[in-house]
Amino acid sequence: MEGSPEDLLTTARTLATDAACVEVLRAWAAAGIESILLKGPTLARWLYPDAARAYADCDLLVARGSLPAAGAALARLGFEPAAEDVSEHAHPWIREDGATVDLHATIWGPSRTSDFVWRELQGWTAPFPLGPVTARALSLPARALHVALHAAQHRERPRNPADLQRAIERCSLSDWREAERLADRLWALLELAQGLSLEPAGERLLEELPLARAALVAETADAPLAVGFARLGQARGIRAKGAVLATAVRGEREGRRGYMRRVAWLLGSAPRTLWRARTAGRLSRGSGPRR
Repeated sequence: MEGSPEDLLTTARTLATDAACVEVLRAWAAAGIESILLKGPTLARWLYPDAARAYADCDLLVARGSLPAAGAALARLGFEPAAEDVSEHAHPWIREDGATVDLHATIWGPSRTSDFVWRELQGWTAPFPLGPVTARALSLPARALHVALHAAQHRERPRNPADLQRAIERCSLSDWREAERLADRLWALLELAQGLSLEPAGERLLEELPLARAALVAETADAPLAVGFARLGQARGIRAKGAVLATAVRGEREGRRGYMRRVAWLLGSAPRTLWRARTAGRLSRGSGPRR
């Protein structure tokens, strides 16, 4: 095995992490627990085929309803829940040998419920060989979205900034448009935009992602209907545009009074959105995504 001492140490650590991950996946499979592999080896193989990419834990997403069973299986393997680094979306489990599993109930960024995120991601996975087992991992567009969301999550203290740089370089525009579509489904357009805007190449990419760009405008320029105008610009034909308007008007109304309040808010917000978004210079002009 060739390489610097640092690379050899990184390889040894990642192999140990992968071995622990295989152990957990086998135990969960025996217990009928489904999971999705996040980050770790999926990013290393995709983004760093020519270099070592360190990772010290195994990130696994399970359905919220499976968390008790998943935790019980981890306990049987000698893992214990950590008292630190606990978040709303994940909880680390640590073993005496140093193996760490980050047990995810959802991913950072989406405003949708964890149950919705789990169900939606079922259509965004692909088989991923990991030693003697085959895991389910995020598909390429979903993986790209997750990289951008992770960058946004840690934008104050960046972790592995090269991940985002390489993801922008390696993903096609078609992949990023699919990532935007998934972000829209998960209600994470703003977080996608915040992540991409951390890199100059990401800012250029946002010019091709009108919904994500509009979400950033809505946040930074106080233009509340920016995403709605972007949807309207993308819609093709009167019927499609009518459907966008109908959805906007319908909102979450409660009877006729709620409907009228919604209409009044839309009419009052439209001029402000147009003015402030135009000032920001980023509102989609209705041309839709370039091909």
